[in-house]
Amino acid sequence: MTMSRNRRRAAGLATAGALVLGTLAGYSAQATSPPATPKAHSAPASAPSSGIAAMVDPATDLGRHAPGTERTWFDSVYFTSSVKANGHDFGIQVHTRVLPNMGELGYRWTFAVTDKTTGWHKDYEAVVEPDDYRWTEGKLDIKAPGLSWTGDPARQKVSVTTPFGSLDVRLESTGPALNYGSTGVFELVDVPAYEFALPEMRTSGTLVIDDEKHAIRGTSWLDRQWGEMPLSLKRWSWMNLSMPNGDKIALWDAVGEESQHSWATVLHPDGSYDVVEVEPLARGASKPWTSPETGQRYPTRWQVRIPQLRTELAVEVTGTPEQEVRSQTPDGGYMEATAAFDGTYDGKKVRGETYVELNGTWRP
Repeated sequence: MTMSRNRRRAAGLATAGALVLGTLAGYSAQATSPPATPKAHSAPASAPSSGIAAMVDPATDLGRHAPGTERTWFDSVYFTSSVKANGHDFGIQVHTRVLPNMGELGYRWTFAVTDKTTGWHKDYEAVVEPDDYRWTEGKLDIKAPGLSWTGDPARQKVSVTTPFGSLDVRLESTGPALNYGSTGVFELVDVPAYEFALPEMRTSGTLVIDDEKHAIRGTSWLDRQWGEMPLSLKRWSWMNLSMPNGDKIALWDAVGEESQHSWATVLHPDGSYDVVEVEPLARGASKPWTSPETGQRYPTRWQVRIPQLRTELAVEVTGTPEQEVRSQTPDGGYMEATAAFDGTYDGKKVRGETYVELNGTWRP
């Protein structure tokens, strides 16, 4: 049995679906003596400069983990897609997460579709009873009413069915995994965090919206996170940027009660990394939008500056600023928005698409 929420906005309004857990928090894991928040360095993927081998393994870590005792322990996997069909550019998001120590509200999945060409958007959330949800430990095998997600780091199949439409896609990884901080474990505010991505996945399949079928093709970025969620994390911004030269950038800007960490992991096509500091995003954030439903006040434009990489990017939410996802958090919602960037990367002109995630408390 599922409890569902289906929300529609008129053309010109777009809302991206939930990528994050829908709770104010950060991420942590059961690691022994993890490294602190990364400082700038370069390293090959197989032998990070810290001397610590990779602490995540996509072959097994796509599976569910044995939960910790913390009430906010979670498992999360999601992907965002940029695909084309019939003259339309679609943004697609599928996300499932488990908070096993939070009872009936701890099992859920979301599906969101944005037509970036017309501004149309719909999203759907299902809260699933624990007995109706399965995520196998050690491998990617997820089953819930309306959701099937199976596969491995190389190939995956995802099927979603909702009242407004459905999705059947195949994801095929065409590049190396990205381990955040180059090892897959880093300190987020004040706790260790586990996170890795499969940032380049060839995507094809069928998207059905209100009985209209679209044969879609494009690319996806998959992200895998798990651990405890510390309440000391007040808010964060996250971006995933794919550069024309093949570099993949995962950017974190995390604001804690007494700290702020702004940094990025850069994965190069040969599997090597740069882990670099980023100027705090608040310095270049502008054009805020205030949600009439939650009172949250989100920026919609940023100047992203990474001095060590000779990089300055203008990032702007595309479509509409009204891309807040309502949630059952104390803040009532968070932003998950399609966006575009242009500027210079390593001194060269670039442009592309990204997703921007704003979670936590965004009030003056």
